[in-house]
Amino acid sequence: MIKIILADDQPAVISGVRKFIRQMPGFTVVATAASIKELAERLQDTPCDLVITEFSLPINRIGGGCTLLNQIKRDHPGVSLIVLTMIGLPVVLHQIMQSGVKGLVHKSDEMVELGRALLEGSHSAPYIGKSALTLLSNGPSGKLPTRREIEVLKMYVVGNSLREIADRLQKSVKTVGLQKASAMKKMGLRNDIELGRYSCTMGRINTPPS
Repeated sequence: MIKIILADDQPAVISGVRKFIRQMPGFTVVATAASIKELAERLQDTPCDLVITEFSLPINRIGGGCTLLNQIKRDHPGVSLIVLTMIGLPVVLHQIMQSGVKGLVHKSDEMVELGRALLEGSHSAPYIGKSALTLLSNGPSGKLPTRREIEVLKMYVVGNSLREIADRLQKSVKTVGLQKASAMKKMGLRNDIELGRYSCTMGRINTPPS
């Protein structure tokens, strides 16, 4: 029997997923959590094989990409992860997929997609729900922003204007504007609203590796 912990701050989601899993032979829900703190406690006191979690739980904002997912993998290496989320930003979904989850399902997907993630997903070949797959298709092109492009974005999201950034970096406003646009395109962000949402969701914008 595969033991599952459900983590979501919406009671209706917990209830619906629990009801669905009851109909799946070989799977059982052993605990639920409504916050990061509760999830950490349940992982300590309730043995499980798999966690189904929303990506952004309340109390602690997740920063630096996929801190929560990485922490679970580090502290509980034998526990698999499926992310069931309302997040629709392609760049965030892309980073979730890169974190080694067993599956990624969007909450707009039919519940059967979660069942397929449970049955078919793995660390090496994660299952992606239909809606999540559609969203991902509009995401990163495979090219990472350069360090300078990321530097421009970091300065922009904290309130600096393009003119202020240009003056600080001793570049033209046109050059800085092109670097900002290039970085956003590579990350699958279409406008400043999505850039702001991304920054809030991820906590900070990561500098790409050398």
